[in-house]
Amino acid sequence: MNPVLADDGAKRDHAQAVTEERIHPEYTLHLVDQGDFLQVEVSGDVDAQAIRIAYWREIASEGKARGLRKILVRDRKKGHPASPAELAELAVLFHDEASHFDRVAVIEPTPEFMPAIEHAEIFGQSMGINVRVFSAHREAERWLRYGSPDDRDDS
Repeated sequence: MNPVLADDGAKRDHAQAVTEERIHPEYTLHLVDQGDFLQVEVSGDVDAQAIRIAYWREIASEGKARGLRKILVRDRKKGHPASPAELAELAVLFHDEASHFDRVAVIEPTPEFMPAIEHAEIFGQSMGINVRVFSAHREAERWLRYGSPDDRDDS
């Protein structure tokens, strides 16, 4: 399944970020190369584990292809959060990707999903992935760029 690629060539004055959109039948990725990190917004109406796996694989592949070791993901998919078992499966599947990324920030804008998404942080960190979950963009971006005192010493 090949995505439709729409590179709008948009540039931001302050960061000269290039945006592009990858449209799939089940989800859309809006990618913004911020220079020091890849920002991704995921949207779509179908919320299933096979789709989660597909878009996380694409996000990891994009980060590696661009040589970016920090990723910020905002998940705007509708539906329900992944179950703890599904989150554990994602963490296991992406364990081998941990060495390619210093930090992965996930923004969960839906407050009622936050407890479930915090499981993703726990499972990811247990698999060696330096992932953190945030409710706001500003805090996520600050952590991506500067870290925090309790970070591992690998960034």
